[in-house]
Amino acid sequence: MSYKELVIGDLVARKPIVQGGMGVGVSLHKLAAAVAREGGIGVISAAMVGFGEPDYEETPLKANLRALKKEITKAKEEAGGGIIGVNIM
Repeated sequence: MSYKELVIGDLVARKPIVQGGMGVGVSLHKLAAAVAREGGIGVISAAMVGFGEPDYEETPLKANLRALKKEITKAKEEAGGGIIGVNIM
């Protein structure tokens, strides 16, 4: 089966598949990178992304921002040039 490419500005997804940011702890860098490597658009969920950070209870905003930066960096490294997005709720 062939699919028409999905073009968004300068970005081209070989497969018109967008994996959604599926909430806390599900849509992180590994899932998003795997989808992006296959030609779709992998999406990281920003919802409480810092829940695993040691200071999450004391400083949730800082923990979330730091964790989101880590997840985006890892996803880009593992995506093989594929497209990574972020679902910010």
